Amino acid sequence: MTRNRATLALATAAASAAVLVPAGAATAAPVKGLQDQEMTVNKPELTQPFLTALGDAKVGMVRFNTSWDGKNKAPDAGQVQVVRTSAAAAVQAGAKQILVSPNITGSTSFNPRGKKKGPTAASKVSSSAYTSYIRNLATALKGIPGAELYYAPINEPNWYRHLPKRGGAALYRKLHNIAYDEIKEIDPSAKVLFGELLPYDRALSRNYPNGQSTDAGKFVREVLGLKSNWKATGKSSSYKIKADGVSLHTYDFKANPTKKRKDRDDWTQANLGYAKSDLKKAARTKRISSSAVSRIYLTEFAYKTRGKDKIPTGTAAKYLKSAWSIAKKQKVKSFVWYQLRDPQSSGEQWQSGLQTKSGSSRSTWTAFKGLK
Repeated sequence: MTRNRATLALATAAASAAVLVPAGAATAAPVKGLQDQEMTVNKPELTQPFLTALGDAKVGMVRFNTSWDGKNKAPDAGQVQVVRTSAAAAVQAGAKQILVSPNITGSTSFNPRGKKKGPTAASKVSSSAYTSYIRNLATALKGIPGAELYYAPINEPNWYRHLPKRGGAALYRKLHNIAYDEIKEIDPSAKVLFGELLPYDRALSRNYPNGQSTDAGKFVREVLGLKSNWKATGKSSSYKIKADGVSLHTYDFKANPTKKRKDRDDWTQANLGYAKSDLKKAARTKRISSSAVSRIYLTEFAYKTRGKDKIPTGTAAKYLKSAWSIAKKQKVKSFVWYQLRDPQSSGEQWQSGLQTKSGSSRSTWTAFKGLK
């Protein structure tokens, strides 16, 4: 072969590779995730079927919640040990990413009924106790073999049962930055995600005239000190947060995920494009980094199998496929379904299992396994 022919052959091969590689990259799917608190933490005897399911569905991320009362300086040692054991087993079953999000077990006193103003967030949740709590949690979970650890410092901070409305955004900003510093000191390789936001506010009612939650978009502006047009106000150093990515809960229960909501502050699956666009606006203020907002993780998604928000299983399976397609198009990093099985307790309000409580398959489970 002459030099010219060799050069031509190499150029042709390189061109072919250039065509193939970007096509694959453009269609790269999110990491498929799964969470089932009952099967992994509350009832460890159910963990083995959960682990089997991870392999069957090729799940790459497993999410866990830990419980915190807002005052205790140490996590429940028994609970954390179960989380660590389950996480290690999940890695052995094929998952590589482990996400942990503390859940503040607020009571009705966090958001009491009636017209009176509720308590301040600082009166219910101690930032000094949280400093110790999150440091102890990171220490206990560090070094799970083969695991990439992610933390989302507070689960759904824009729900008033987790952080009271008065001062909630400011306290969340403080807690998040505390978590970032403490976790990075203990485990520099761990990633810390901003948000874990529920998507929309709950409707005002006679019982709750002051509301029950804040829209995701509005809450982000409150945390970062931004006006409704996403322009900064106040002193930037007072509002800046540190993060490796952004975590969103984009469930919308009965809604078709292809139909956008009119309120672009509702960060549902259908409005994911709005969320990405507005997060980029936030990044222009330098109060959150552009690298953080470019890494969006969807860490709770589901369709309910019982209650007023239930939809037919066949419809849920169809919607799930559409939601996955949107996640791929928006190039998010993960897509986590909440609950493998319906909870054993019939009194549990949240039921969104891909399987029945006895482990029988639903069409949503078939659809989930087929997501690629």
